[in-house]
Amino acid sequence: MTPGEWARLKGLFEQALDLDPAERNAFLARACGEDASLLADVESLLASYEPDETASAASPDGSSPHGIPLREGRIDRYEIIRPIGAGGMGVVYLATRADQAYEKQVAIKVVHTRIESAEILSRFVHERQILATLDHPHIAKLLDGGTTDDGLPYLVMDCVEGTRIDEYCDNHALSIPQRVGLFLDVCSAVQYVHQNLVVHRDLKPSNILVTADGVPKLLDFGIAKLLKADVFASAIDATRADFRILTPRYASPEQVRGEPITTATDVYSLGVILYELLTAHRPYEWSIDSPIEIARAVCEHQPERPSTIAVRAAERREGGAGGATAQQIAARRATVPHGLKGQLRGDLDAIVLKALRKEPQRRYGSVEQLSEDLRRHVQGLPVLAHADSWSYRTGKFVRRHRTGVAAAALIAVSLVAGVASTAWQARVARAEHARAERQFNDVRRLSTSFLFEFHSAIQNLPGSTPARQLLVQRALEYLRKLAEEARTDRRLQHELAEAYLKVGDVQGNAYTANLGDTEGAARSYHEALRISTSLLEVDPHEADAKRYVTRSYISLGEVLPQLGRPAEAMMGLRRAAAILESSIVETPSDPTLREQLARCYQVLGDLQGHSGLQNQGDPAGALESYHKSLALYQELAERGGRDRSVRRGLALVDIRIGDMLEFRDDLDGALRAYRQALQISDALAAADPANTEHRRLLALAHRKVGGIEEDLGHFREALNSYTSAASINESLMNADPANVQAAMGYAISLRWTGDLLKALGDRPAALVKYQAVIGILEPLSRRAPSNVTVRGRYAEILVATGRLLAAGGPVQEARRLTARGLTIARELASRPEATPDDLSQYALDFLTCEPPDLREPATALRYAEASVAKSGGTDSDDLDILAQAYFENGNVAEAIETENKALRLLAAPAANQPSPLRRRRLEAQLAR
Repeated sequence: MTPGEWARLKGLFEQALDLDPAERNAFLARACGEDASLLADVESLLASYEPDETASAASPDGSSPHGIPLREGRIDRYEIIRPIGAGGMGVVYLATRADQAYEKQVAIKVVHTRIESAEILSRFVHERQILATLDHPHIAKLLDGGTTDDGLPYLVMDCVEGTRIDEYCDNHALSIPQRVGLFLDVCSAVQYVHQNLVVHRDLKPSNILVTADGVPKLLDFGIAKLLKADVFASAIDATRADFRILTPRYASPEQVRGEPITTATDVYSLGVILYELLTAHRPYEWSIDSPIEIARAVCEHQPERPSTIAVRAAERREGGAGGATAQQIAARRATVPHGLKGQLRGDLDAIVLKALRKEPQRRYGSVEQLSEDLRRHVQGLPVLAHADSWSYRTGKFVRRHRTGVAAAALIAVSLVAGVASTAWQARVARAEHARAERQFNDVRRLSTSFLFEFHSAIQNLPGSTPARQLLVQRALEYLRKLAEEARTDRRLQHELAEAYLKVGDVQGNAYTANLGDTEGAARSYHEALRISTSLLEVDPHEADAKRYVTRSYISLGEVLPQLGRPAEAMMGLRRAAAILESSIVETPSDPTLREQLARCYQVLGDLQGHSGLQNQGDPAGALESYHKSLALYQELAERGGRDRSVRRGLALVDIRIGDMLEFRDDLDGALRAYRQALQISDALAAADPANTEHRRLLALAHRKVGGIEEDLGHFREALNSYTSAASINESLMNADPANVQAAMGYAISLRWTGDLLKALGDRPAALVKYQAVIGILEPLSRRAPSNVTVRGRYAEILVATGRLLAAGGPVQEARRLTARGLTIARELASRPEATPDDLSQYALDFLTCEPPDLREPATALRYAEASVAKSGGTDSDDLDILAQAYFENGNVAEAIETENKALRLLAAPAANQPSPLRRRRLEAQLAR
């Protein structure tokens, strides 16, 4: 055979090996054409390399179907269950210990008996030696090893049950940040391998499995190369590059050319994998399956930018996923095509293309550098792969608001220079004291300008959350330094309190655009409260100190319930209301006091009894507080002061009152309130389209109107309202990806839309919405484990998705999601301050989840009884769930009595009028 014939044979063999067995015959028929000899040679090579996996577990002569002799179905101390796969050098079996030393299923890899090459056998032993040196949570662990009775080496590994990483990402519709997070785990494993002086050399999606718990595992070190020569039989083996069993699609240019292999080879393969995870496309394509065409594509063609290729449809091709539209590709990444393009453009483009450089020395110097760049991208920091520049470092916000940020940069430069100068001037002689004092005042004026003027100017601009955080944090740093030199300056203490309040808002206040750090927000608000309280202790009559105290209490009232501390929040809100009421008596002409009191009553009402938020189960008290808030806003509106903020407050309180009317089954009254809020918010958004707060309020009003339309049976109108809300929420989230409030708003809109689609019988469409919600809430829940609101909604959607899948989908996936949701619900229910609404929801989850064998009626009864005890038995919904729990536990008499109590709490229908929606539902339960 000539070198050219061998090259063609080898190229066809490698390409066929990378295809599914069912697709190989068609591929070889096209590639070989009329050359029957070539076809026979390739098929022979395939037969010896990867045996038929469909054969039975053992042949009549006692050997395995792959030619490995078995003694009574055993290999040494292990009982063979069945073969589970085969590769170039060996066969993999599922097995258990036969001597009962421990009970655990393992994977055993044994070399083929038909392999006669001493070099192949040596390489198998070499793989075992590599695995013996590796111990990492993302690498399949070597448990044992030895030699069969026939002298064949084998190794015993953890049995990894999982899905290829690319399929796992698509099946779970992982977003781009989630895919990057999963990929970083893979990088940590490869970096660990490199630190142990090993190059994997065959990284590809099929060698990276992700378990059901979302943990990636790196497999198959069969062709790995050690960078240390002491493990090889000879020094020659340590430097050989001609022994190449590679996967062309993921091979680096130096592998294709047969050049020396280094850690840069694995960096390149990781780049190919990341390219496919982000875009669903391959970086290279070749029209003719030949070694020359493959080498030309890999070694000469430059891959397109991921952001460019991601918005194209993927063509169907052998051996790979394809046939997906741009919309489908984006949906599997929890976004839309233009959103996907925006997420990939810039940093991720640069990172992926740097990893795919043709020259090894121009790639990342290590996997650690690749990982660090990805982490910096996730954190919003400059990345090494991107050309460094001032405009790049200021990020997306700078590109959208060049003039404003340029001004901020000038202020920042002045601040840095001023603080440095102030520190130096503080140590100069007395002759320079006056000059130092002037410099101190200059820095202070710049800091407060940063805090009060520029921050207010950008507060409601799309995508401004990270920039707001940077502004207030820098201002706070400078003010702290100044405060150390002027501890008795009360005005400076006021500015510090203001800075802490603004930092808390950006960190994690769910009522405004925030970064999801709820605990950090609570700490900042407590610091503002400490400073303002100390000011009030010195002068109990100072009006500004009172304002900062009340603002601190109100802000804490907004975040503490998210942390499961509603009692502390309630106490602070009542103190704030008392201070504000007395201040209004003292200064009746100040409109800002009335607006602050209106906000205080609205937040107090939320905490008292708003069923959609963390609350204390007092809906009557909540409605009373909302009406107090509404009266104050209406009075301010009649006076014409602070027009936009007052109208925004009016719209929000209208929505809250509508929620309470809906709870009472007054659907007409609720719809009037919601439409009034919709009219106000629509006008506000039209007058100021760039104001994110106005647009968020408009989306909320659309969603609320849709809820009533759904209750009234107007499903088409409801779906249109939900779609309008989701569209606004999605645009807000895409414009400001760091804003947790925007992400939560989009998740809630998708959930309501999915619920309606499910009710209309469109299960596939509902499932897409539910999975998108999971894709949003899962990282938020992981990022803020102490936020009980986020974790509670995450548990709800997991159980709801499990219920939907169990109705006609993969039951195993339904079971996994439901079990995960119930675990979170159980943890949340153990909190002493779990609210009545929380406990009722947890009880309902354990009563109605799917599959049915996961239900726990006794647990549900315990939660339902605790809910009713906390609410005092005044909530019909809580009593209804308790009645269901009694019924499912076999106590029918208690169930009937409790359901009757629930019905007695609801108003009876008027003469000749049908029962309200909630009453009809409870009556149906009673009949059951």
